[in-house]
Amino acid sequence: EIMRHKARLVAQGFSQRPGIDYEETYSPVMDAITFRFLMSLAASKNLEMRLMDVVTAYLYGSLDTDIYMRIPEGFKMPEAFSSKPRESCAIKLQRSLYGLKQSGRMWYNRLSEHLIKKGYINSPICPCVFIKKTSSGFVIIAVYVDDLNIIGTHEEIEEATNYLKG
Repeated sequence: EIMRHKARLVAQGFSQRPGIDYEETYSPVMDAITFRFLMSLAASKNLEMRLMDVVTAYLYGSLDTDIYMRIPEGFKMPEAFSSKPRESCAIKLQRSLYGLKQSGRMWYNRLSEHLIKKGYINSPICPCVFIKKTSSGFVIIAVYVDDLNIIGTHEEIEEATNYLKG
């Protein structure tokens, strides 16, 4: 028995043209050495650690260029297009979408801006690491695509996770 149907709209990133549809695609991720260092820091200083997975992270990214896509089969046509053939219609994307070459970068940029606005310092050595110090402790957020490894003192981790969930 099928409980529910699920679908995911995916852009045809393979048809994107460099310099026209996107500029940059690179986004930093935490490497194994950084991860091991943070784990040893947490263990040696008796710090707390949390892991967070950002569900549908790529959909949070803001686009830096205008991107249009054809309306796929099975997708309900907007009322304004109802009298036109599907092949001649396109929609402008408001946010990143799975399948776009720049979606990972757009997600990282959005998260980075969000954290810096809250007072986090982006590590110049490892750009996927964000650090915030307070009078009562500190918190480190290390990013690996849509997974956030958070270590620090209890109060700062609570504040960080509440901020990220909000």
